[in-house]
Amino acid sequence: MLRLSDKILDLGRRFFTIVGKNNKPTYPVIAVATANGIFKPISSLTDKKEKPQARKYAALREFCTEFVAVPTYWACGAGAAKLGDKLFKENPQKRTVARANMMFLGVCSAAFLVIPAVCSLGLKVLDAFKKSPKRDEPAKLNSAVQNIQIERDSVGSPKFGAVSRPQMNTFVNRGGLKI
Repeated sequence: MLRLSDKILDLGRRFFTIVGKNNKPTYPVIAVATANGIFKPISSLTDKKEKPQARKYAALREFCTEFVAVPTYWACGAGAAKLGDKLFKENPQKRTVARANMMFLGVCSAAFLVIPAVCSLGLKVLDAFKKSPKRDEPAKLNSAVQNIQIERDSVGSPKFGAVSRPQMNTFVNRGGLKI
């Protein structure tokens, strides 16, 4: 007759065997990314030490990062697993190991390469929208374009095709920028 402790140990052994056979590296990473997508923006918004604008930007950045991370982890893991399948078509035992290892490498590459690149690109796009000039304001011309002298004939009207070169002092002595 089995004791209660032996039954619990047997039940635990069977549970962890089942979980270990069906576990994929993407599951825990997606779970962590989902939790971060919920709790990091909340903690950023409740930080009273920061300015309100900085809190909103940090919360938006963290939410967008995790929003991008979840499908990226899944896609990179699944894509790398397919590659592992194709590498070892003939040997099924090696194919399952290669599939698991390639899925792990896909998740790691998503975390270290793909997600930071996509988020950096996305934040640049958001910053471009944020800093775009208002339509009511006229666009300011570059100082080099403003300094172009147009040759005029004796009457005072500009000569077509006779534009002088910009002056070199517009390019040389700019604060900090030395050419």
